Amino acid sequence: MSRFYGGLDTWATLLREPVNSSHGEVVTAEKRVSSACLSSSAPQIELSSSKALIDDPVRIVVNGLKQRQPITLQIFLEEGDKTYGACSHYVANDTGKVDTFERSSVGGTYTGLEPMGLFWSLKTTPGVKPGRLTKADVMKPFNVMVSVQDGFMDFEQLQWSADAPSMVSTMLERTYAADGIRRIPIAENGVYGTLFLPPGKGPFPALIDVFGLTGGIMEHRSALLASRGYAAFSIAYVRHMDLPESEVDLDFNYFLKAYDLLYSHPDVDKDNVGGIATCVGGGYAMLIADYRPSMKCLVSINGTGFPIGRTQQVEGRNVKPVKFKFDKISKVEDMVSFRTMFEAEDEMKSPEAWRHGGKFLFIQGEDDQCVNPAITKLLKKRISSEFHKNVEFITYPGAGHILEPPYAPLCRCNWNAIFKMYMLWGGDPKLHAHAQADSWPKILNFLNRNLTQPR
Repeated sequence: MSRFYGGLDTWATLLREPVNSSHGEVVTAEKRVSSACLSSSAPQIELSSSKALIDDPVRIVVNGLKQRQPITLQIFLEEGDKTYGACSHYVANDTGKVDTFERSSVGGTYTGLEPMGLFWSLKTTPGVKPGRLTKADVMKPFNVMVSVQDGFMDFEQLQWSADAPSMVSTMLERTYAADGIRRIPIAENGVYGTLFLPPGKGPFPALIDVFGLTGGIMEHRSALLASRGYAAFSIAYVRHMDLPESEVDLDFNYFLKAYDLLYSHPDVDKDNVGGIATCVGGGYAMLIADYRPSMKCLVSINGTGFPIGRTQQVEGRNVKPVKFKFDKISKVEDMVSFRTMFEAEDEMKSPEAWRHGGKFLFIQGEDDQCVNPAITKLLKKRISSEFHKNVEFITYPGAGHILEPPYAPLCRCNWNAIFKMYMLWGGDPKLHAHAQADSWPKILNFLNRNLTQPR
């Protein structure tokens, strides 16, 4: 039985079939007509679903337009103290219809046939400081306003507020947490994090979720993974409660305690535990996999492959990690790139966790301005031939460092509270978006293959 709740729909399925919303209703074309429609000849917005998971594509259709009418399709949302928007220019077909799955955008924040371009091209609206689009409360959806303007309007010309005038508008909910997801804050034995459990009765296959040095707890990926059937535990390890302020004071035993806490949870299937990690979190997750052979698989996304911190004893073994080399960072305008901090040097030895028989998937963006892609290439060379079957590598030209689940907008740079500087992450918007859309199904497939049967 599939563990996926809601399914990762394909474009073809969306084009030919009704879609089940998260509320269980079947949303047909007739039922998707916007409430703003006043007559059969007025413009109408149809959505493939009025509420969808973040990684589900949403088809937007505008009917009731004039033949070959130019329009601007825009979306808008508010999160925290920031507002985000995107727009696209379309020309209606001969029947007065615009379908984002069939027609190309000829202008706006993206161009070309990009069915989800409105979502991955979101950016802060004029006058709002750029930042990473994150959800403060992942149990609540993004409320996205979808509206249509007559004629072509540039991003700077548009009004970005919920009460802005339009030809027609409607609301779309996009969420990380499916109905029935359980969010459980964890503060136990000095370990902090948030455990997300799928609907229904466990035990469930489980993942420990380790992000980079952002501070606090990043919950969005774990909430989405729980929506796809996994118990997912997103952990904090710096700048949270009584945890260290930086990597310098990290105790690597903390990561083993966090894994053990997840492993011993009554709703976790102990025969099916893995991990997913990003940036330096990849190095700490590799450390866990090396010390805990029960970890069956690991996805490392733009990961370092080696732990960073101070030399220390971990369960009787001496661990000599790598230290940051701040004298080798690069300045790019008013931002800092860590890409030049580490070269593919012999001193960077990754824990050879694959020798236990676990499976590994390494995903690397080649425009990553934080972790040098050469490190991943060297890691690939160092794995002996007997373990090649255990390790997969995927690289994406033009993709930057912050590779999210599909359709998230590119965060090319933002402020890092740990290092107190603006970090450059890299990425071409369109290529980065395509990498996210391509890698996420591969990640889910990898997890599904490796967390179902005993090793």
